[in-house]
Amino acid sequence: MSEQGLVLYDGGCGLCNRIVGFVQPRLRSRDSLNFLPLESHEGTALVKDLAPEFQQIDSLIFIEEHKVYAYSSAVLRCLVRMKWQYAVWSPLLWVIPLPIRNWIYQRIAKSRHRFFVGTSSCTLENTEKIQI
Repeated sequence: MSEQGLVLYDGGCGLCNRIVGFVQPRLRSRDSLNFLPLESHEGTALVKDLAPEFQQIDSLIFIEEHKVYAYSSAVLRCLVRMKWQYAVWSPLLWVIPLPIRNWIYQRIAKSRHRFFVGTSSCTLENTEKIQI
């Protein structure tokens, strides 16, 4: 895991912002992941360069070593980068078939704006500029 991972997330989603705020202090290495709102200038530019099936995603995208992961696979890739108490769950959750994982993820994502009030701007304090 020498290369940094990049997480693109819905910056206007209250749930997404809370999850990013939860994950950041629990990473094994503080510089192992960069977080970038999809709505940011840099995020929009990165998404335009992705394959068409990823350009329509409005929740979570994980990019690592030129590979792109979405939905539940993106969540599990983030989980692997976290401290052992959280990372230990990753192999157990990978066993769940992808269609089932994504179905659960999409049910949560579909109602995230209804149950978690979003913000009009990114609430991350330590967002670094990403060079494209």
